[in-house]
Amino acid sequence: MPKNLYIRSLAVMTVLWGFVFVVGMVLITVISLALPGVIPPGSEYLAIVIPVLFAFLMVGIQFLISPWLMDFIIGWVYDATKYQVDELPPHIRSFLHQQMELHNFSLKWVAIIHDNNPNAFTYGHTKKRARMAITEGILNYLTEDEQLAVVAHESGHIVHRDFIWMTVAAAIPLVLYSFYQGLWIYARVTSRSGGRSEGAEKVGAAAMVAAVGAFIAYWISQYIVLFLSRVREYYADSFSAEATGQPGALSRALVKIAYGMVKEDAINAEKISDENASPTVRRQASKKSAFTTGMRSLGVFDVASAKNLALSSYGRGLSLDNESVAKAAQWDLSNPWGRFLELSSTHPLPAKRILALNAMQEERGVEPEFPQMGKVKLPESLWDEFLIDLVLLYFAPLLFIILPVLSAIFATYVGININIGIGTGILLAALVWKLRRWEKYPKLRLSDPVVTITHCLTDQTKNSYYEVSPLRGKGAVFVGKVVGRGTPGYFLSEDLVIQDETGIITLNYSPILGFMSFFFALFRAPGLRGMKVKAYGWYHRSPQPVLQVWKIVTEEGKTFHNRWSGANWVFMWIMIIIGLALIATGLSTFTV
Repeated sequence: MPKNLYIRSLAVMTVLWGFVFVVGMVLITVISLALPGVIPPGSEYLAIVIPVLFAFLMVGIQFLISPWLMDFIIGWVYDATKYQVDELPPHIRSFLHQQMELHNFSLKWVAIIHDNNPNAFTYGHTKKRARMAITEGILNYLTEDEQLAVVAHESGHIVHRDFIWMTVAAAIPLVLYSFYQGLWIYARVTSRSGGRSEGAEKVGAAAMVAAVGAFIAYWISQYIVLFLSRVREYYADSFSAEATGQPGALSRALVKIAYGMVKEDAINAEKISDENASPTVRRQASKKSAFTTGMRSLGVFDVASAKNLALSSYGRGLSLDNESVAKAAQWDLSNPWGRFLELSSTHPLPAKRILALNAMQEERGVEPEFPQMGKVKLPESLWDEFLIDLVLLYFAPLLFIILPVLSAIFATYVGININIGIGTGILLAALVWKLRRWEKYPKLRLSDPVVTITHCLTDQTKNSYYEVSPLRGKGAVFVGKVVGRGTPGYFLSEDLVIQDETGIITLNYSPILGFMSFFFALFRAPGLRGMKVKAYGWYHRSPQPVLQVWKIVTEEGKTFHNRWSGANWVFMWIMIIIGLALIATGLSTFTV
């Protein structure tokens, strides 16, 4: 492990254990004051020892079984095939053998997930029992040097023993939550018991305050653990740059993976685009094209696809335009939502990682891969939109409780019927909800023009796609081919990934009834693979680009609706009717 990574990780762990020490001492003090002379001296320390042991027991069990559980999931729940390192394509095989010998680690196997949504991850117990998973999207959309950069990044997690470090770090929030639970239970029991002495009341109040402090420490510790994860991601990037000698290769891979800026794979294009071919043939051709591209050296696939393998996959050799990439990434750097969302993420924002890789290239005396990154400015500041979105997204639902209560209190104070106050509060909350719906689901028509995925990513005209957020949406219509699932290879993932001539994007399908997503994922989604579709919806970023689906229409005319936006509309009008009814009831009590 690099010295700086060890020091930074140790510093973060010291802060986390500092929280445990402080809250633990408070817990011991409360117990000592609450039970003076009742428990044997020193027994109060069990209040710390037991939660710590319990937390590490739970996390330890999880650490032991999670790799085997993940093995089962990949084998049975994901559409994947496991390969030994020697069975991989020559460039990946030789690179992994070189790194395993150099850094003394080994891979039990490498799983190839049959899905074109580009992603990769690694897991395991130790450096000697690691596993790696790569989706076909990595093999199809990335060039060989970009593939090696991704494999090297995942190898960096193994070499740095991130499995162990993150497991130990994850135990600390659990310890703090146990402290919070103990203090909270004691405070509640004390408040309910009668005939208490003045000293007992003070101890109970102190326990309540300590419980709140423990809960705050618990939440802060979670964000510190996420920060540690992001630090280790940077060092995995650094490992990749050192191992491959090409920081720019990982930069290009991140652009393709995070922003979906890839072009259509030409492999099996004849069958996929053949309008006379049956939907089944096109779906099979789409699925086959993905895997044979990256694994063609194995010689274990249908030789009938050899003709298609002769086609060049121009998506893999795509030259990324610097200005377009800089515009696509500027949302991460300029929109306050980017920094806000990063706080609760295990990974740094892609743009920040690319800037760090640019700096590595400059240290080597090499021109950065994307020199315009961070230099493209948005037309205006988005802080005002961010603050409005923040209120509408997180506080608007609470207004249906807060505003009726405040209105009822005001009505009682001024002598108005309480029903009028409650009804007015509900109406005000409904109006805010209407504003929320307008922001999230602006007006969309079937006649709206088709746009490209890259256009939405790079458009910086005033009041356009650069303003989007997790709440604020912009209407968009995409035409493309379904190439995968939102969760790559997971057969219960209802979300889809489509690809047009400029890139790929996830379609977020959220039916009005949550359980309906199960049926869509199980029975409808498989039939859409390889199909050309027209997707209507609202473009969002959080920070990954996504289209919130309103309607999906296939070439054959089949239509799949997402009624969630309509449900918001119905809910709003129900609240308006309830509010008006309460006001009418209150007014009817007045006498002339």
